[in-house]
Amino acid sequence: MTVNLIDLRQAQKQSADDLPGLHAYLAPLVGEPFRFARVSYGDELTLHFGDLRPAKSPKLKKQLYGAYLLGLRGSPWILKSGSAAQLLTAGVLTPPGPNGLGKPLRKEELESGEFIEPESRVMAATPFVVKSVNGFGLELRMSDGSVLLILPTIPEPDEPDEQGLPELADWEILFPRGLLSAGPGLKWSFEPSAASSPGRIP
Repeated sequence: MTVNLIDLRQAQKQSADDLPGLHAYLAPLVGEPFRFARVSYGDELTLHFGDLRPAKSPKLKKQLYGAYLLGLRGSPWILKSGSAAQLLTAGVLTPPGPNGLGKPLRKEELESGEFIEPESRVMAATPFVVKSVNGFGLELRMSDGSVLLILPTIPEPDEPDEQGLPELADWEILFPRGLLSAGPGLKWSFEPSAASSPGRIP
């Protein structure tokens, strides 16, 4: 058996030929309990996992956050609920769906906790390449039977060149010790937090 050590205090920038490396960086999420979903500004879905922690900002001190935050940005996603015969999609079907397929969901309904059972655990976090758009997707399998598929953002052909602005990842996971970002395109990176950098006490 080969044993590998990943130092989460070191920054990493990789491309498509290192899909196993991206998979390895997702390993800390496996086993963490799902806490809740929250829709943030810009209609970005964020899933919270792990121990609950208060916000660092005094203005948000009553707001709790998971130790692990999965942000979907504007990426399309599909969620198959394990607790009900329901499928949620965002950015996959252009509304309205064919023949009235599906119905719009309010923010409060999405945040209700009825689609992924709270306290269910991440059983697998598997990245994959979507060749048609040259980007990384992510599949999360939960202990309640729920499955979340995150797809990379489809580039707009007529999108103006926004020079000077940072590129936005397709999806990100904020870990207690750093930030894992996938995309845009076939690249990923891990940036350790300041507290976990070499020479700092965690």
